Amino acid sequence: MKKEKTKKELAKDEALYEAARKAASKLKKASKEKLVGSLVSRNAKEELENRWLSRPVRKELGLTLPATIYIQDPEVAEQMPALGFQEVDINWEPGLSDGPTSARVAVVDYDADTNTVAKPARWDADKWCFVDSDNKRIDKSTTDTRKSPQFRQVNVWAIIQNVLDFYDDPEALGRPVSWAFEGNRLTVLPHLGYRENAFYDRRSKSLQFYYCGTVNKPVYTCLSHDIVCHETGHAVLDGIRPYYNELSSLQTASFHEFVADLTAILVALRNNDLRHVIEKATKGHLGRAKFLANVAEQFSQHVVNRDYLRTAINKHKMNVISNDRSPHYCSQVLTGAMFDIMTRMAANYMEKRHKTPRQALYYTIDRFRRVALQPLDLCPSVDIQFEDYAHAVLRHDQLANPMDPYGYREIMQQVFKERSILQSTEEDAPTYSQLFCYDIGYVLSSRAAIYGFLHERRKELCIPEHQDIVIAEPYTAYKVRRARRKLPREIVLQYIWREDVELKGSRFGNLEGRTIPLLCGGTLVYDDRGNVLYWCRKPGTKLEKDKVEGQKRRKGLLDYIASLVANGRIGMAESGIGSIDINTPIVGRSVDGELCIERTPHLRHWGTCREGGDE
Repeated sequence: MKKEKTKKELAKDEALYEAARKAASKLKKASKEKLVGSLVSRNAKEELENRWLSRPVRKELGLTLPATIYIQDPEVAEQMPALGFQEVDINWEPGLSDGPTSARVAVVDYDADTNTVAKPARWDADKWCFVDSDNKRIDKSTTDTRKSPQFRQVNVWAIIQNVLDFYDDPEALGRPVSWAFEGNRLTVLPHLGYRENAFYDRRSKSLQFYYCGTVNKPVYTCLSHDIVCHETGHAVLDGIRPYYNELSSLQTASFHEFVADLTAILVALRNNDLRHVIEKATKGHLGRAKFLANVAEQFSQHVVNRDYLRTAINKHKMNVISNDRSPHYCSQVLTGAMFDIMTRMAANYMEKRHKTPRQALYYTIDRFRRVALQPLDLCPSVDIQFEDYAHAVLRHDQLANPMDPYGYREIMQQVFKERSILQSTEEDAPTYSQLFCYDIGYVLSSRAAIYGFLHERRKELCIPEHQDIVIAEPYTAYKVRRARRKLPREIVLQYIWREDVELKGSRFGNLEGRTIPLLCGGTLVYDDRGNVLYWCRKPGTKLEKDKVEGQKRRKGLLDYIASLVANGRIGMAESGIGSIDINTPIVGRSVDGELCIERTPHLRHWGTCREGGDE
């Protein structure tokens, strides 16, 4: 296991960086990339750049590069110039190249309608920026942002890099996020064709953005900060919990939309200009910040003639949502709940802690990212429900802030109950003493070691005796709490199994007689001493102690499939299935003789979303 550097060693590395920065300022014509690399070892540079240095320090040390992006979208920029453009500092990394192309993202500007490939933005190490085909720096002052494909390439790439940095930070997931597919790079197509859409597609390993509107007033989805963040949020969640792509309930599908919309809101809040506008407009009362809560304003005005597609300011409750609603509509329950929590946290800072609106906004945004995103690692491996996420949020806050003197956890519980999300409380959670791991390092040595560890504890983990299980890739997270104080290292283990469920009865239409899996399994979160921080699970029907809950899950799965069939929302991606249309929001595929259902990527989002739940 890699030994962490001491503060003294890190300070020495920072001193070397300072020497490199001063030398770079004297030699203006020299390439920063070559100069810094020559004075500091690559390992030291990556150690500092990727883990603990704050954004201002990275910028001062020349470890960032500037990129101009739209804060919201061109429509908002025209109406509110203060929310027009922003120059963001993207973390520098070795190997940047044209496209832009970085370690995890590659922009390929192919247009399928015209069968053309636009010239890529070019990385110029001497100028320390991306330049266009005329060798001019790409930013709002030197580029016609609406006409330049290179500006749009850099805009979409920079936003995606910003989202990844946002999630990788110890304030969020505390590790680099892996993709859910084989390979290291997500392909980004900023102008794939004329269409009212944008989506993430795991099968093609891509984010696809389209354009619509008119020649005089085009609408590029790759210029919408909300849409780019939203789609990147889908890709990030797919990497964290790939089995959520197999739909087992409305809430599982909706959770993807929730995380995607939450990503758009939280990443936008990193912008200082936006924070200042919010502070002036709301005086700390975030419930008035409609321009923050609304999603995809420009696109919505063009496509559905509304001010937004979805909004986090709503009063939706879970007890009035049924399976015939769309995931977009249902997701607003959880998005609205989390926005309520953020709003009440800001009020708490002002009322109980006597902070000014500006201070309250700063502290709320700082804390809310940890509250909302760090618990994602505590979520179940399959079939997530909104209540699972609520329990993860409460448990993680308890681990990070056990005393909670100002009652923030009480705010969370109250909101979750008001929204009919939370039915039980943390007091109902199981004890973990029998799951202690005496040598967590050995367990992490291989998947076989993890399987052996879980196999020995089948009874305690409620895994059926002869049930084969799949071990997901384990991972480790290094997170922080307030003032970037380190939390215990989190070691996350996930296991999954499937139980066959036959679709019997006329209510399943042409799907009758097929077999669909009931996904079961669990998530175990340990600290580096082998103590269990959290355990959540999704039981099957084979154990006597789990039969009630397992049968309830089985019935819920069958009812969900039946509702999809009744509303014509599911089609098959194979021939010979009668009248079922593949141009439906959900597609079924035969995988090893079983029916696997997932969202149709190209019918998943923007051009198909309407208020009230219709796809």
